[in-house]
Amino acid sequence: MKLFVSRILLGIALVSLPLLAACGDDDDGGGHDVNRGGAMHRSGAEDPLNNCVGCHGSDLHGGSGPSCYSCHSRPADHTAIRGGVAHNPGSKDICPTCHGPNNSGGLGPACANCH
Repeated sequence: MKLFVSRILLGIALVSLPLLAACGDDDDGGGHDVNRGGAMHRSGAEDPLNNCVGCHGSDLHGGSGPSCYSCHSRPADHTAIRGGVAHNPGSKDICPTCHGPNNSGGLGPACANCH
C-alpha cells in the first residue's frame, strides 16, 4: 500500500509542475498554493465544477491543465461497497466534491437516485 501511495504522490508531483505553469497566472492572481497530500491545488478544489473547469475542462478530463483523473481515479477512490454500489470509504462530507451541492448531481450522479 505504501508503494502505491508513493507512486501516486510521485505522479501528482509530476502532474503538478505543468499545472502550475498552465494556470499559475489566473485572473484572480491566485495559483495552486494549497497542498493536498503532496499535490498542489487552487483553493476551492472542493467545488471543482465552479473552480477547476477553467483549466481542467468542463468534465475535468483536461483542458489547458491536465486531467484531474490522472491522479484522482473514480473506481480506485470508491472501494467501499454499500448496498451493492461502490462508495468512497471516507467521510460523507467529501461526496459533494463530485456529486454536487447537497449531492444533487455534478460530476457524479445525484445520490438521491439511490438514497
